Amino acid sequence: MAIPSWKLTNDYNLKNNDLVLLFFCNGQKACFPAAKLPVQLQDIKPPREKGASAAVFIGKISGKRIHVKTIRLDAEHFSPLQKMKKEIASAISAAKDCEAARIFVPMAKEHEDLICAAHEGAVLGGYSFDKYLKKKAKPAAVVVATGSVSSALNRNLGKDKAVYEFANFARDISNEPPNYMSPSTMAPKLRSAGAGAGLKVTIWNEQRLKKEHCGGIVAVGRGSKDKPRLMIGEYAPRGAVASICLVGKGVTFDTGGYCLKGSAHQIGMKYDMSGAAMMWAASCAIARLKLPVKLTVFAPLVENRISDISYLTSDVLKMRNGMTVEVSNTDAEGRLIIADSLVLASERKPDCIIDAATLTGACVTALGEDIAGAYGTNDNIVKQLISAGHAVGENFWQLPLYMPYMGQLDATIADCKNCGSGQGGGSITGALFLKKFVSDKTKWMHLDIAGPAGKEDSLDHLGKGSKGFGVKTIVKFVETMVS
Repeated sequence: MAIPSWKLTNDYNLKNNDLVLLFFCNGQKACFPAAKLPVQLQDIKPPREKGASAAVFIGKISGKRIHVKTIRLDAEHFSPLQKMKKEIASAISAAKDCEAARIFVPMAKEHEDLICAAHEGAVLGGYSFDKYLKKKAKPAAVVVATGSVSSALNRNLGKDKAVYEFANFARDISNEPPNYMSPSTMAPKLRSAGAGAGLKVTIWNEQRLKKEHCGGIVAVGRGSKDKPRLMIGEYAPRGAVASICLVGKGVTFDTGGYCLKGSAHQIGMKYDMSGAAMMWAASCAIARLKLPVKLTVFAPLVENRISDISYLTSDVLKMRNGMTVEVSNTDAEGRLIIADSLVLASERKPDCIIDAATLTGACVTALGEDIAGAYGTNDNIVKQLISAGHAVGENFWQLPLYMPYMGQLDATIADCKNCGSGQGGGSITGALFLKKFVSDKTKWMHLDIAGPAGKEDSLDHLGKGSKGFGVKTIVKFVETMVS
């Protein structure tokens, strides 16, 4: 991956081929100390329209070629922080065209929130997956000049750096094509990242999964020569004040099985491991930050392929908790691998369990590609998670665990089916299926991230490809949980 370098400095001197971004708050008020800039730039005015930007200077100042752009942060549909992130990411792209060596952002020291937003705009917004490109372009550096820096700002930037590092790790994992990322190649990458962050990592192979009666994971993964695995990461610091289990769907590629997806719908199915990448990356960040929480993360890894030993519609599977499931759709495979993992999580009796999965197209139909669905057995923790997401710029919307739809999962030869029989509400019935595998005494949330995790086009300041969606939210949620 390519990521711009980021630097905070108190040096306001310009360099040759700088792209200078001058931000204005509340319309006319400069967010930067004009007196620190060359005299030619001290009287520059903001654009007239709200949220607008304009190139106002291209030329030489003291013999140095400079590009200057003015930007108003009062956009109609975006907060100033969102606008800052988007503009920094946009400038990184624009720097290639104007051959700028660095992006220079002067800021007044009182705008620490905007400085943090610029940091995210650079490190997450400037990310690109260029591993398989013959010609790789080095992104321009982002330099923010400000006055004295508070200890609080330094702490926040340090914490954010760790979270962004693992969010980009999740993106690297999910962006890999299926011929390079499978259960056997994903497992060591997760193991290495987890061990480096402070997780105790255990890997269950197919034989261990059979021994542990994880019938859903075994069935979905058996059609591939690259056999299933279950990654388990544990973090148990002294003085932990809460406990949590995280579960993430890790389908490295989803053909749909014998309920085969059309060719157009198979595009993007490499992102079907985004839940596992998200939850593992968030767990690594939590361990790196040494948050006082006892944590276990489960990442079941499978390929959903067609072969002479693939699972079939009408198969009856026996799950970890003894429940039998009739397979009504082999393309509803994610819930089967999560179900076994939820039983394992429930056995640990944590304060809270959260699972994340690119589970249903129905959630995308309901909420669009930018918003994830959130279900839960406890409204308070769902609201806390939605609030955590809002604080870090990730959008979740609560959807109902509408119990009358549970009847759609009834089966005649097994305890239940894996897919609802109704014409709508597919995201709800998917969540209700998962609910069967969680202890009634446990607070549980299900996050359907099919939209933002699998969105190929840009999402706010995040470019094409995987977004690493949800990593920031989970870390923030755990921070509030233990505070």
